Amino acid sequence: MMKAHTFRGNGPPGSRRAARGFTLLESLIGIALSALLLTSLFSLYYGAARGAATNASRSTENREARMINHRLSRDFKLVGLLAPLDCNGDSNDVHRDVPGQTWSDSLRQDFELANNYDIVFTGDVDDDSVTETVRYVLDPNTGRLIQYVWDWSRDSIQWSPPVSRAVANHVDHILFTYYDRDGNPIPNPVQYPMGGYSLTAGERLRVTCVEIVIVTRSERMENGYSQYVYTPDGHYWYDGYHRAVQRFMVRGRNLSLGA
Repeated sequence: MMKAHTFRGNGPPGSRRAARGFTLLESLIGIALSALLLTSLFSLYYGAARGAATNASRSTENREARMINHRLSRDFKLVGLLAPLDCNGDSNDVHRDVPGQTWSDSLRQDFELANNYDIVFTGDVDDDSVTETVRYVLDPNTGRLIQYVWDWSRDSIQWSPPVSRAVANHVDHILFTYYDRDGNPIPNPVQYPMGGYSLTAGERLRVTCVEIVIVTRSERMENGYSQYVYTPDGHYWYDGYHRAVQRFMVRGRNLSLGA
């Protein structure tokens, strides 16, 4: 009876390597290459994510500036336009301003207060047939532009309590400069004392145009970035925030031509 024999020949080199697997050195090289590839992919992802976050942060100041520009332009064009039922000569006429305010003098005017940093005016600014008194002022602690609105009530013949809301965020500065019908600044020359210059009652009657300077900033600071920004009243910034400065002029459609 013939016996089966098992031959243990050396065979080709490739078959021996396949039989015993990868060496330790080859495994280490493979791990190193994989780690290098993962690091490169992570760097690309991190760079793209960081760039997207920076662009989103920078877009904030442009978006906020456009929003303020649109809103104030719309409102200022309607300063002095009273709701039809509030100016027909009967007892519903708006004949006085909001009581109890520091700027109140009991007489209704198109501009109740005209300061470099604070403005109060009257008109049907949202075209709802109700006359409003509107105030815009910046809260420097929060960077929010605050709008206060008082509605005139024909029934009670008085002003409603104020409703306030933030209409924009990330605002560093807002500056108002006033002009008469001939394009001359009020006062002339322009003054920027501490706290701003407040026009007198006579000066407010001459206002037909308002120039607005808005400074808005990005949501977060950027490492290694610095930008010098300044405004005509002497305020300036030099830090890691990205800022947008908008300067625009609005002429009131319903204001008196003044004296």
